[in-house]
Amino acid sequence: MNALKLTFSLLIILFIVSCATSQSSQTGPDYLQGYNMARDFAQKDAMNSRGYPKNIKQKARKYNKLLQDQGRSETFTKGFYDGYENYYHEFIELYLGK
Repeated sequence: MNALKLTFSLLIILFIVSCATSQSSQTGPDYLQGYNMARDFAQKDAMNSRGYPKNIKQKARKYNKLLQDQGRSETFTKGFYDGYENYYHEFIELYLGK
């Protein structure tokens, strides 16, 4: 019975730690740097766009090679993709007048 309680307690602790880790990565410095870097890329792409794209995430992934060549972390890249998507929406609506 004690072994079952111990196992259950460990599972709960692992769950709590995994939730805390995933939340903090979206507010960490790497994530925020990536998010902020995406602004200029999204603005440039929105200015050169002829219309609203069907898949903005796919548009952001065209920078994947650049980010890999720069040795960016996974957290930075996630921040970049999230920032690109948000900023692109903002700029495309500004430039297309929607």
